[in-house]
Amino acid sequence: MAEKLNWSYAVQAEGGPLIAGAGALEVDAYVKLSVTIPAGETKEVEILPAPGGALQLLVIAAAKPSADLSYELDGNAVPLDGPHVLIGPGAVALCAGAIGTLAFTNDTSEEARIDILAGRDATP
Repeated sequence: MAEKLNWSYAVQAEGGPLIAGAGALEVDAYVKLSVTIPAGETKEVEILPAPGGALQLLVIAAAKPSADLSYELDGNAVPLDGPHVLIGPGAVALCAGAIGTLAFTNDTSEEARIDILAGRDATP
């Protein structure tokens, strides 16, 4: 039975235009994680168990975003200086299928809490 993930966004330039949207995405399965990365450490976090189907949605958000908090994607450090929200298979394809286990590095002076939501198809 499919799971339904409701999503919405709104971004407005001060005194300017608003771009907003909302919708729902049906996925076979989802994972919601909340992890804590100690200060000065790197921790591997399994986002999706293998094997699995195509990723449809990925949200990675730090309680306190920072350029000193990152995760590794295809050998590159991606700063978690704001929420990362990818909705739909086209957006998630930007990750080039590299999502499975991500290594998060916390170079801040305090522990960091990171919330993750991933939705996917059940079969490859």
